[in-house]
Amino acid sequence: MKKYIFILFAFVLPLSCTSINKPSEPNNTDQYKAPNNILSGWSLYSTGLFYKNTENYNKAIKYFMDAAAFQEELDKVYYQLAECYYYMYNYNTAIMYAKMAIKADKRYFKPYLLLNRVYSDINNNKKAVEILEELVNIYPEMINIHYSIGLTYYNRLKDNDKALVSFRNIIELANAVPVEDYYKENANYYIGRIYYSKNLFDKSVEHLEKTIEINSDNKAALYLLSNILMELYQLDDAKEYSLQYLSKFEANNVIYANLGRIYYIEDNPRAMEYLGGAMSSNDIYGVLCKSLYYELIRKDKEAASLLKTISLDNSLLISPHIALGRIALRKGDKKTASGEFFTAGVILYKSAQYDAARAQLTQVLTINEKIPEVYFYLGKIYEETQNINLAIVNFKKTNKMRPTLEVQIHIGYLYSQLNNFENAAQYIDAAIKQEPNNPKPYFFKGLALSRNNEFPEAEILFRKAIELKQDDDTYYFYLATVQEKQNKIDDTIKSLKKAIEYNPENAMVFNYLGYLYAENNINLDESIELIQKALAIAPSNGAYLDSLGWAYYKKGDIKLALKKLLLAEKRLDKEKSPDPVVYDHIGDAYKKMGETEKAVEYWKKSVDLQKNSKIEEKIKNPLMK
Repeated sequence: MKKYIFILFAFVLPLSCTSINKPSEPNNTDQYKAPNNILSGWSLYSTGLFYKNTENYNKAIKYFMDAAAFQEELDKVYYQLAECYYYMYNYNTAIMYAKMAIKADKRYFKPYLLLNRVYSDINNNKKAVEILEELVNIYPEMINIHYSIGLTYYNRLKDNDKALVSFRNIIELANAVPVEDYYKENANYYIGRIYYSKNLFDKSVEHLEKTIEINSDNKAALYLLSNILMELYQLDDAKEYSLQYLSKFEANNVIYANLGRIYYIEDNPRAMEYLGGAMSSNDIYGVLCKSLYYELIRKDKEAASLLKTISLDNSLLISPHIALGRIALRKGDKKTASGEFFTAGVILYKSAQYDAARAQLTQVLTINEKIPEVYFYLGKIYEETQNINLAIVNFKKTNKMRPTLEVQIHIGYLYSQLNNFENAAQYIDAAIKQEPNNPKPYFFKGLALSRNNEFPEAEILFRKAIELKQDDDTYYFYLATVQEKQNKIDDTIKSLKKAIEYNPENAMVFNYLGYLYAENNINLDESIELIQKALAIAPSNGAYLDSLGWAYYKKGDIKLALKKLLLAEKRLDKEKSPDPVVYDHIGDAYKKMGETEKAVEYWKKSVDLQKNSKIEEKIKNPLMK
């Protein structure tokens, strides 16, 4: 039966079978002086409530004490006594009676809340949170108590790890019982802040984005997202959240600074507007904006002076390098200009800002065409953006200017990506001949053969690489891939466990082994644990979320499976890399839930991306088992 968390607060248990209501004032109060054969414990309790509600606490206490003599519903009586003493600021006695109420009935929640208030008032925050933890152990579905515990640890005790546990509990409970958006929103927000304080930026962004999904007007979350993403140089996302912030809230120097720097890097004229709005601030970003503004209006001397000071302690800031490069180029100092543009290009490449990186590196080539490192990074950019032909062109230029075994092997590997196995073999075999005891050429030749579906031959080469270097988790991972292709499931599992042994932080391996278990319907609990480990390392990975959803599907938890699979779809769509396998899995989940039309819709999405005869058969016969 579905449980709703607000039920606990919808009523107060009566002292007897009659419900407790605020009584009318008695006509003759003398008759309530003491318990006797005429008066019941209930009558005394009811009169005590009347005097308590009129703030006559001393008189209320007298009636509650008389009611206690009847030894009925003592948890309620002691609680009322505790509240009276609390309102009279007699905290020690309030604590005593609240504890007596709990002893009378440990499941009566009000005394716990009162004790929490008392301890909070006297600044004994440790005791305050301990009493709430006792309560939540009895009633784990009390979302508001988890939230109060989290806030106490975060704001008062400054214990982020324990706060994180409480806020995570709210997120977990939201999967099982209805939870107000308020608690989900703020739990995600505080988790995001905590991860940010731990420099776990990807996890921070994940939870802050969930905050915005629940409440797009959460000012603090938008502000943090703008700053974190700017710090990570994820410029498009930083721009998006900065503009969202300004569309909803008043102008802010920090947000202006973020947008000014982004537009400056993009060489967008709008930079002037935002840099000008932020340059009045006296912090480092205000000074940076002023220097960039000066560069744009050609006040080179003033700009250079500020930029050099900033760059001394902040060498990873990109815009100062671009600005100094432009100033140097105007002065005719080509060496300095090319160095600054190159540095900006490399930092942008490492931040996956490939278009901006290519623009800076191309600028270097207009100054000096004979720097092999420039072609190397251009090759990396083209490889990352799937332009393999241009990647090969640039790596060849690098290798011609400064030959290295690494680049030579990599050119061979890229040829295999184009299915040009003759050229691939030419480059890699030459590397093996040069250095027969180097494991890398064998590994990359194994990759090339694997791409050509020569799995037994690839396995031999991966094993040769492992023979020469036994502690490389990557070699075991790819050995597992070709073993699986040969249906050597036991060997695949052994190889993946070896990879984990040598690198217990390899999310890709955890996900692969977990998915392998799920696909083969074995070790399903361990499968879920392994994939959750992968997601703990890379929480935003859509492929890992798909694996987790599929593991839940195999275990029979279709509702939770569909939730994870739809989240995987959303993540992959955001990355602009939809996956036909994810669509197929979602279709299967909908079919299990009896929603055939939705199932067919997703199977069609899958085959639109990649033809698959098995899925086409499911579309034709959606009711087939």
